[in-house]
Amino acid sequence: MDDEMKSMQRFDVCKLVPKSSVRGRQILGCRWVYKRKIGEDGRITRYRARLVAKGFLQRPYDSFQPDECYSPVISKDSLRLFLSVCAAENLRVYQADVKAAFLQAPLSEKIYMRAPPGYERVDEHGEEYVMELSKAVYGLKQASASFWSALNEHVLDMGFTAMTGDPCFFKMELPHGRPIYVNTYIDDVTYASADQESADHFLAELRKRFVIEEGEGKPISWLLNMRVKQDLVAGTIKLDRELAITQLAEAILSPEELAKASSVRYPMLGQGLKKQTERTCSKEEFDYLSVVGSLLHLANCTRCDVAHAVGALTRHAQWVGHAHVRAAKRVVQYLYNTRSLGITYRRDYASATKNVPLMYEGAKHPLDDGTNLLQTFADSDYAADETKRSTMGVVVMMNGGPISWASFAIMYCAQNVCWCIACEIVLAKKSTLSLCWCTC
Repeated sequence: MDDEMKSMQRFDVCKLVPKSSVRGRQILGCRWVYKRKIGEDGRITRYRARLVAKGFLQRPYDSFQPDECYSPVISKDSLRLFLSVCAAENLRVYQADVKAAFLQAPLSEKIYMRAPPGYERVDEHGEEYVMELSKAVYGLKQASASFWSALNEHVLDMGFTAMTGDPCFFKMELPHGRPIYVNTYIDDVTYASADQESADHFLAELRKRFVIEEGEGKPISWLLNMRVKQDLVAGTIKLDRELAITQLAEAILSPEELAKASSVRYPMLGQGLKKQTERTCSKEEFDYLSVVGSLLHLANCTRCDVAHAVGALTRHAQWVGHAHVRAAKRVVQYLYNTRSLGITYRRDYASATKNVPLMYEGAKHPLDDGTNLLQTFADSDYAADETKRSTMGVVVMMNGGPISWASFAIMYCAQNVCWCIACEIVLAKKSTLSLCWCTC
């Protein structure tokens, strides 16, 4: 907590003013939040105390503007695209973390907050001092947007250009013709360059505006709870989430179920799951939503092979039965049995035949002469479900590995209405000639 207060003093986050000087403006409360940061080996690397404002109490147009609170982060698809391109162009990937990021972002509004527990002060007359904030504090509705604006402005001033498809993906051509790529996820800055000199120059320019501790800017090994292994000699970048899968499996599976995981070779069985009209398995017995949420995160990061299985589990979130619990545990067992698997991008993917999708029924595009590194595949099972509704799958491959994928249900269209297999919401049919899609 002392370190946090020193950081606030270092960045001139606030000043103490008498409570009477606030003159009717809202005074927010605050609290301490404690966190243990985990490294790639699963061990605790740091104990952190963070002062968080009670931003949920903020009044619109008093201490924040409701339409100015948005801040983007790089999407998982763009992140995988970034790593795939780095593998293809033989660029070394680095990572740096901005220290106390939000505390370095200026606020455009005047906000008052009570002193945190343990650090209260009063004057000689007993009047309470409050904090007048000039920089963003964690918990404020506009904190993330303020930092994003500061970071985005500085990166653009350095000469970078944001990609049209993702504002958190930046590119700049260096004088010798080689590019440098940058992507941001809140205070995590990941960048890639062809040589160490360019990487050091970028980090030095970033330090002119933000405080980045010594030791940052090393070759990447851990990114958003994903392990990243880069081999410049072999020209590969591999992603996996072995630690997260192991932690999930050990948390919900019994020792007997963990032992049986070695025999589970497929994430789901072929007969499918039936919907129930009531819940027969309580949350105390098995926290189904929490497990499915964890599986969704794994499927969205690196494990596209369970996307369809996890999508099927999400359709039964309201009325959970023991059959659904067994199906969820089976997916976890499959992941645990294959926990070391991940996505590998290759510089020369044509020689890595194991990662090239097989083509059937003459499906190879006539313009694909082997130089097209971006390939898209899509298919539907055509009413294979017992309800006669279809499930569609899409995967986009680049440099030997998938960068984007999806598995979703196609609604069954009747004469006048159509409905979604996932949430069973009835929608008005827009056209008799086109498919209709649910926003869920």
